[in-house]
Amino acid sequence: MKPINRLPSRRVLLTLASTGFLVLAGCGSRPATVAELPTVTRVMVIPVAPIKKLHTENKGIPLGVLWQSIADRVKGSEFNERMESVRNDMGPKMTAALVAQLSAQGYQAQALEGVSRPAASPDNIDYGLLPTSEPVLHVYFNEVGMSSARFSTDYVPRVNLSAYLMSAKDGDTVYSETIYYGADASGDSSGSVPANARDRWGSFGELVAQPQAVARSYDDAVTALATRIAKNIRVNTAPPR
Repeated sequence: MKPINRLPSRRVLLTLASTGFLVLAGCGSRPATVAELPTVTRVMVIPVAPIKKLHTENKGIPLGVLWQSIADRVKGSEFNERMESVRNDMGPKMTAALVAQLSAQGYQAQALEGVSRPAASPDNIDYGLLPTSEPVLHVYFNEVGMSSARFSTDYVPRVNLSAYLMSAKDGDTVYSETIYYGADASGDSSGSVPANARDRWGSFGELVAQPQAVARSYDDAVTALATRIAKNIRVNTAPPR
């Protein structure tokens, strides 16, 4: 006696396969659900605090050359002292640049006054005590200085920072990113900004001898980073109404 349960014929298999393809195609053609962007019209910028020290790094020093390493640390300390006013000015300049660039993107932006911050750790801010109910932007420097790569004699600016846009009402993060400018940048992207091509020095002596050019290079970095942050916020929020 022949078995009752028979395998489907080739024609049936082809029909089932075709039907399955149509079902899958139909599912694939449905529009994907797009998350609604938060609407932000006003941004209060927490004044940016200057970093405490500039770090100068030369990765081209051969391993084991202790005297050269010590000499560069001494030079780096001297360079930091000479650039103290430039370093201190970077905070206010970044604050002003953020307000200007956010305004250019259509936001109502202004610096937030009356921010309580510990003297020893000025970026350790209690957001619950901020005197505003509007979204707040907190930007802080992670590292600022000059760097010479392992296979290069040139020194280029390094300015790395983090940016957080938060809702002061509920503390939700609207946008957050760490952005690398210059030495640590890798291409031109959301979190990476190449330094201005003119901002490079062939030796440490040349770097120290041109403090005005170095100061200008940090101004370039501030403008470029503020512009990138404002554009990133524009991408991550609905257009201001």
